[in-house]
Amino acid sequence: MMDVKRKLRIYSQYEINVINFYASMIWLLPMILVVTYVFEVDRLLNINQFIFWTAISNGVITLIGTGVLLLKRDAMKRKVKAGYRNEFVYLLFVCAFGLLGFVVFYDYMGFDRQFIANVLIVTAALLFYILLKLGRKFYKFDYMKKK
Repeated sequence: MMDVKRKLRIYSQYEINVINFYASMIWLLPMILVVTYVFEVDRLLNINQFIFWTAISNGVITLIGTGVLLLKRDAMKRKVKAGYRNEFVYLLFVCAFGLLGFVVFYDYMGFDRQFIANVLIVTAALLFYILLKLGRKFYKFDYMKKK
């Protein structure tokens, strides 16, 4: 019998843009919190109100972006590339800064600082696993592949 390889699907630009957009929207609030932490905006503003209004703005941007993605869906579904390495690198940067922002968010919410490393390690491991799976399946970027 012939050795049958599993069929690899090539994803369109639309699927990749959807993944990148929603990952950006999930990590947008933590990335903004990194900037507020660096420039000490928390000393000038009530950080809880700032987080609240930023989350609402993030929701509005997500709704608008979803509408734009749906409007451009047909055109983007026709665009296909063999690999999406640049898009995956963008996703890595967004997730890295988002993870850093998650630590800042943890600190802003008043949780115990001695457990930040524990939370960071668990979150980073989960995020690393998700990124490896996404990289293999959608972006055709297999970092752990043996040659």
